[in-house]
Amino acid sequence: MQLSFDLSQITERQVLDLFTQFLKEQSSALEIFLRNGAGYNAGTNNKYEWMESQLTPMSWAVNGTVTPSDSPESITFNSTAGMRPNMILRFVYTADNTDIEDLQIKIVSVDSPTSVKGIVYGGTTPIDLDATMTAKLMSEAVQENEKNIVGVDEWKPTMEHNFFQIFRNAVELSDTALNSAVYGNVNTLAEQLKGAFYKIRQQLSEQALRGRKVARTGGENGTFGGLFQFTDIAGGNILDAGGGDLTSTTINDLVQMIIEDGGVANTLVCNINQARKISGFNVSGNNPVIAQNSTQAGSYVLRFISDIPVAGGVVSNILLDEKMPNNAVDLIDINRLALVPFQNRGLKLVPGTQPGQDGQTAILRGEYTMVVKDGKYSHGRIKNLNP
Repeated sequence: MQLSFDLSQITERQVLDLFTQFLKEQSSALEIFLRNGAGYNAGTNNKYEWMESQLTPMSWAVNGTVTPSDSPESITFNSTAGMRPNMILRFVYTADNTDIEDLQIKIVSVDSPTSVKGIVYGGTTPIDLDATMTAKLMSEAVQENEKNIVGVDEWKPTMEHNFFQIFRNAVELSDTALNSAVYGNVNTLAEQLKGAFYKIRQQLSEQALRGRKVARTGGENGTFGGLFQFTDIAGGNILDAGGGDLTSTTINDLVQMIIEDGGVANTLVCNINQARKISGFNVSGNNPVIAQNSTQAGSYVLRFISDIPVAGGVVSNILLDEKMPNNAVDLIDINRLALVPFQNRGLKLVPGTQPGQDGQTAILRGEYTMVVKDGKYSHGRIKNLNP
């Protein structure tokens, strides 16, 4: 009996659904990324851009030394973006966020992108300010019956981008193989397609983490940047473990950093070795920080519950990924990560059989990019851990 494989009867939607089901069975985060990508506009050119969700700052790092007084004194910051006259500031030590006495400063004027004039406010105690300190907005004083109202854009628009990358894998069988009776039908193109799915998954998984964004040109095929390129950067939420073991305190510290930046650490991504260390947190003592939570739709095997006492708790699902490095753990907002297809270029199966070929060839092809929204603020990383 001749075994047939009619490519014309397979739609792009069917291939994508089949691939998604394959990823579920493989417990892959890619299934979540692809599902998230359905909520984005498809790409229409090689460069894909999105708006970062970032408000104007409400804290500012001091840069320089000054002793404030009841008279306007110039205070230098790394940046005065978002500062306005009549704002009332308090000050903390940057390292541990502890208050500096009861000092409060009222902004009199914003003189430059890095300098304001301010006075000691409300009879509080003048303290020497230096670069170890950070100013935080308390409130913005407003006069009664105010008429000269100036509109303020609290949104700080910043654009981020990535490039599209074409993925493909071809499967081919001779006509002899197609007509051979082999137990399990391993010779059929349908069976070979499973192997193609696996190889595409391997490439997408690696690229989604470690990829580097390189534009496509006449001499360059082009690739998209992965998670690490958007999160493991200067100014991001990065903790260096210095070769030490992973601890619940370290994870909680990173959760705090992300929350303070307005993020949601709902997923902890790690390799199996670090996941086992997290499971070991409860080996001794009465410290119930872990809850098992097996699921069918992904590889969430447990949850890490932070010690930050907020309503409902800060819970991060553990997502195992063998592509993660053994010496790092990432905390992410998985809802802000997506694999977005190029328009009409989602994963599809196309005929590749040549005229007169003594067999059949099928090509699995798709074009995608990776969206990592708010890479510096909604995600974080603990690196240089003891494997």
